[in-house]
Amino acid sequence: MPYKLLKTEKNESHLLYRLDGEKAERNGAIGYMRADFGGSGREFWSTWFDSQPHLKTYDFKKEFEDVVNSLRDDGQEPPFAGRANLEAFCLANQTSSEYTIRTLNYSYYFRFRPLRAHYDIYCIAYDNRYLLPELAGQHELPNDCFSVMPHSGDLILIVMGEKGFYPQGESTSDPAMNRQIATVKNALLGVTRAQEEAMLAGSLFGWDAPAAKPWHYNQNGKPRLHQPKEKDHER
Repeated sequence: MPYKLLKTEKNESHLLYRLDGEKAERNGAIGYMRADFGGSGREFWSTWFDSQPHLKTYDFKKEFEDVVNSLRDDGQEPPFAGRANLEAFCLANQTSSEYTIRTLNYSYYFRFRPLRAHYDIYCIAYDNRYLLPELAGQHELPNDCFSVMPHSGDLILIVMGEKGFYPQGESTSDPAMNRQIATVKNALLGVTRAQEEAMLAGSLFGWDAPAAKPWHYNQNGKPRLHQPKEKDHER
């Protein structure tokens, strides 16, 4: 499958560099590759470094291999076929050296420096489940949101930074109805289920608690679980 390199958007330039700690978690950084074409300019030596090993699944490794091989082999002058090819590619694109490939599940941010005695290629890979909500601003906590109490099912209002919550007069005796009311009200506010769950956790357990981070939840508001590395398929 051919993959097309697109110039990286200016507001995404920070993704071209390694992220650590909370920034890596928020953006779904998987790890990065650095590669060079060797002394001959036609070799391909690469090294991979993990950022979050639990995100380096078999599916990711298979697609990443496909992306790199496509850039090495597809077309008449594939950019990764050699240093001269990469230099020509950069010159043909107005000397830009920062590119992105975004697929359904992953995003790859490339920095090119086709010079001998330097690494010619850096590529940082991201999991779109984390990256796209981060780019959309959905990993920030809203000023307030609606939710339901876990045990009683009562409708409540949560204010960011405040401990506890505010009971709502329109709460009904039906938890399912209260859940529907909270969902509709949050949709009008632009609040996702991940943000709601993080807000609920913050109001109950403290705003510095890991559970008060929206990126720890999926789009359905369920906690994300780390998957063990698949040792049989290590890259």
